[in-house]
Amino acid sequence: MNQNTWNKQEKKKKKKTVFKIFLPWQDEEEEKWLEEMSADGWRFESTSPYLYTFSQTQPERFVYRLDYKWTLDKDYQEYLSLFKDAGWELAATMSNWHYFRIQPQNQAVPEIFNSDRARAQKYRRLLFGLLPFFVLFLVVLPNEIEFNFLQTGAFSDTFHFITALLMTGILVLWIFVVVKVLIKIRQLESRLKE
Repeated sequence: MNQNTWNKQEKKKKKKTVFKIFLPWQDEEEEKWLEEMSADGWRFESTSPYLYTFSQTQPERFVYRLDYKWTLDKDYQEYLSLFKDAGWELAATMSNWHYFRIQPQNQAVPEIFNSDRARAQKYRRLLFGLLPFFVLFLVVLPNEIEFNFLQTGAFSDTFHFITALLMTGILVLWIFVVVKVLIKIRQLESRLKE
């Protein structure tokens, strides 16, 4: 088979994009869902917030694990090499979330974390990654509210009111996410004491 024929067959593969919401503390559920999609013949290709792209293949058994790691860290290449050397393939990256997959050779499911302490560290890195958003809200939201009161005119008042309302809603969601991640860390650490 020549290269052109192979490329045409690859392009004919059916692709689909699925909208699905997983929040940061729901990474284990996300991993299981990706595994189910692989078992149904949909190979995970890429992701953006709440959108997952798959290509149709033969049903395969993949195990997925997610990790949160800053791509700008100085040890990032070493980090990727460790996973590769252990047999893990980097399937996708989105907002410092790394989607690794492996085809297990037996019934034992491989893990990327060897303890609950290591899992808790992942969520601590996530909290650190969420910090810039909080700083942004501390700077922008008060200015938006103050600017709203200084403006006059129906359109301007409505626009700034809606903007402030949306930003407040996002801040509340951010606080909810942080609290849920803190609860997840506490649960993992409480298992260590048992």
